[in-house]
Amino acid sequence: MSIFIPDSETKLYGLLGKTLSHSISPSLHNNGFRDLGLNAVYLMLETKEKNLEEYIDSLKMIGFSGWNVTIPYKESIIPYLNGFSSLARASGAVNTVLNRRGRLTGYNTDVIGFQRQLEESGINVKDKRAVVIGAGGAARAVIAALIQLSLADITIINRTVENAEELAKLFREENSEQNFDFCSLEEQEYAEVLKAADLVVDTTPVGMYSNNIKNKVVINPEYLHEDQLVIDLVYNPLKTEILKEAEKRGAQIGNGLPTLIYQAEASFKLWTKEMPPKKKWYQIAEEAVEIIEQKELEAEEE
Repeated sequence: MSIFIPDSETKLYGLLGKTLSHSISPSLHNNGFRDLGLNAVYLMLETKEKNLEEYIDSLKMIGFSGWNVTIPYKESIIPYLNGFSSLARASGAVNTVLNRRGRLTGYNTDVIGFQRQLEESGINVKDKRAVVIGAGGAARAVIAALIQLSLADITIINRTVENAEELAKLFREENSEQNFDFCSLEEQEYAEVLKAADLVVDTTPVGMYSNNIKNKVVINPEYLHEDQLVIDLVYNPLKTEILKEAEKRGAQIGNGLPTLIYQAEASFKLWTKEMPPKKKWYQIAEEAVEIIEQKELEAEEE
């Protein structure tokens, strides 16, 4: 197998975030570059929040052609951009940046990714009721997708209820056809709302291996049932505790891998004007997650 060696013509891309050790995005994008014969490389771009502005200036100076954005910078990157796509503006969050001669434009391919995952689920969500757990950048993308798919009722559940209230108010002002509500993670507040939901989407990182809380579930799963579709945007592990609990109760479940693949595909096309090998990306992603799972099991045994 040949080794890729960057040169002065190599285009630079990457993933901007705070803690990236468990990300599989470099494996996907670099595979796409190699398969299509593109002189490009995708790197991990870790930085602390206090250094974000300086770090973005450095990426521009070095000549990065674009980058993805992940937790916790999908919202905080916005002041440093020059323009936005309609989906980024609608969601109030950015997960993809394109650098055109120093002008940074923000996009949100998470919205596209989640929409495509829902469409593939085979469930018609029009006029249905959804619960979104979390109020960060991922939640914003999910809500923007749900609005476009014409859900009737969207309730945001969040530990810091003020953030959920703010997000509900923001979307309510821009969209009069849907009902938006909010509540805290106090069980007495969300119990009936959760039981009445047709779709439950967990956008929090609870359950992700890197959080060291993989055995915890953010809500009481006793309110999940067989008439629901439950999606956890975490893909590492492929089946989190909330998905296991939902499956026990007969619900249809889905992890975040399809959304990851579809959003990555959209970012890749935005940067390169080429379509990556999506089918191969699924195989790469699943193998990468299996390796991480094995490492986690070995660490537990030590």
